[in-house]
Formats: sequence, structure tokens, C-alpha cells
Amino acid sequence: MEHESNFSTLEIREKERQRIARDLHDITLQNLSHLIHKVELSSLYMDKDIVKAKLELDTIEKELRQVIDDMRTIIYNLHPVTLDDLGLKATIENVISVTNRNYNFFIETEIEDVSCENKIFQLSILRLVQEASCNALKHSNGNKLFVSLKNKENKCVINIKDNGSGFDQNDIDKKDAHFGLSIMKERVDLLHGKMNIKSSSKGTSIIMELPF
Repeated sequence: MEHESNFSTLEIREKERQRIARDLHDITLQNLSHLIHKVELSSLYMDKDIVKAKLELDTIEKELRQVIDDMRTIIYNLHPVTLDDLGLKATIENVISVTNRNYNFFIETEIEDVSCENKIFQLSILRLVQEASCNALKHSNGNKLFVSLKNKENKCVINIKDNGSGFDQNDIDKKDAHFGLSIMKERVDLLHGKMNIKSSSKGTSIIMELPF
């Protein structure tokens, strides 16, 4: 059992590394490659059409600022410093708010401070809420998100709901869009918890129960 637990932990770490690499490629490297093309284009315009060159440079500046913001988000997600400074509740609210900047969902939260003070447990809760929320914002095709975190009989109960188009639960292990769900399931199992997913054309609900 100990070997299985170690393998599960290593697998979660590897999948998270793959997710980070994918984010860096899809968000940062692609944008930088696009910007290099724009810089080359601007240099061609410089001698022929100074107005057009200036417009291109203005666009490049805005896109570079967006790349910097994206990188800050990725770095923050790797190590949320507010967890030590402000606690779990404020950190979750901040992470969701930062992620939502690119999606503009209407978000409702009901978050209690977890009774358990174990930092590893709190960080695991943060990662689960973060992954479930990001999945909903990126893939649900909805515009509303509900995030709940409650203390209940020596358990932490997490509820993430969206009003999106749903998905076939039989395809969870087959599609990249549900890649995060498999990571969440493995993390919940390591914490000896339970995860229940319900999905339909009216939206998706993910409920996780984690014992203290």
C-alpha cells in the first residue's frame, strides 16, 4: 500500500508538471512567438509607413503586458504566498478572482476557514478548488460559477458548480479537457476523501469530502 501511495504521489506531481508545461507552451511561448513576428513586421514598416509601425508597436506593448500578467499568474499558482499571510479563505478568493480575469464569469462564493490548521492539508484544498474552478472557467462554456467550502463533522466539503454545457462522464480519462479531473481524483484519494461528479446539459457539479 505504501508503494502504491508513493507511485500515486509521483504520478500527481508528474501530471502537474505536464499541466504547467502545457500552460507555459499554450499561453506564454505561443504569445511570445506571435510577438516576435509582430516585431519583425514593425521593422519592415519603420522605413515605409511610420504610422503603421507605431500602431504595431503599441499592440506589441499591450500583448507583452498580457504575457507578463500570464506569467505572474502561473508563478502565483505554483506558490500562493497569501496562504501563509492571509489564510486559506482569502487565498482561494484571490486565486479565483485572478483566474477569472480572462473569463468574466459571475462568481458566487461561500467559503469558511477550514478547522484543520495543517498547511499541507490546506494547500491540498487550495489545489483542488483551483483545479476545479479553472476547469469550469476554461471548459464549461458557461458564465456562472459557485464555489463553496464548508466544515462539516470533521470533514471539509468542497462544492464547485457551473451552468455550462456539461460533458459525458465516461470520457473523463479520454479527453484533455478533463485532464485536471483525474489529478483531482488522485489527490482526493490520497487524502482518503470522496469525490462525486454530476454533469448534464444544465451544468456540472463537483463535490469533494475530505476528512481532517
